[in-house]
Formats: sequence, C-alpha cells, structure tokens
Amino acid sequence: MFRKIVIADTIGSYVDTIYGDIGIYNSSTVVLATFFYAFQIYFDFSGYSDIAIGTAKLIGFKFNQNFNLPYFSKSLTEFWRKWHMSLSYWLRDYLYISLGGNRKGIKITYRNLMITMLLGGLWHGSSWNFIIWGGIHGLVLSMEKLINTYRSRSTNNFFY
Repeated sequence: MFRKIVIADTIGSYVDTIYGDIGIYNSSTVVLATFFYAFQIYFDFSGYSDIAIGTAKLIGFKFNQNFNLPYFSKSLTEFWRKWHMSLSYWLRDYLYISLGGNRKGIKITYRNLMITMLLGGLWHGSSWNFIIWGGIHGLVLSMEKLINTYRSRSTNNFFY
C-alpha cells in the first residue's frame, strides 16, 4: 500500500499539476513531469499488484510477484520480462507461442511479435494511442531481435 498511497499518489499530484496546464511550465519542468510519470505508473501499478497479492495471501492463495525492477532492464525485451509479468507471460504463452512464436521463420516471428504487442496495446485501452503504443513496442522488439540475430552471427562484433 505504501507504493500506491505514499509514492504513486504523491508523484501523481505533481504530474497532474504540470500536465493540467502544461502551457505555463518551461520545457525542463514538463520533461521532469514526464520522467516522474513513468515512476508514478510503476509505483501505482506495482502497488495495486502488491495489495492484490497480499490480500490473496490472507485468504490462502499464493501469487508470484508481478514486477521485478523493470526500469533497470538493459533492453525492451528484458523490460517486458520484468513488467506486469502475469500479462507479459500470458501474451507470450497464449498469443505469441500459439501463433507459432519463433519456430516458423524470421518473418513469421516478426509478424507474431507485432500481433502480440498490438493486441497487448489494445488490452491496455481501446483507442488508437494504445494500439500505436503496442505497434511501437512490437517494432522495437523486432529490431532488438534482428540486431541480436546479426550480433550472434557476427564474428567481428560489429554491434558491440
């Protein structure tokens, strides 16, 4: 509850003030508010997850943690393994793998990443901004996969 009530709500108050009348603030204040917003989202969502996990534990259920320091990730792929893990694993297991995952060639792999992330974006909200957000994540994940493929094939360590 501490993450939600103390940290997320305090940060959210600042962010809401800046975003509420963005035109009167200088660009560095807006950038700082955007940076804080990323932390507000994390502490809000992970706080709610902790509340749900704790409540379930009180009545005898055990759930795994849902976040594992995602903002310390070294790649977007790693980020998605650590952020909202229950949803990420569900998307991987029931969409990506069901579509063929990475077992049917590189083009199908990229297609599967895009479909999975577009639907993940749609899960977050049924508006174009969430669908575009999912598409951007799908593109970046595809680019990471492409770079890692070439990196592993390269003997001269071009991407290092």
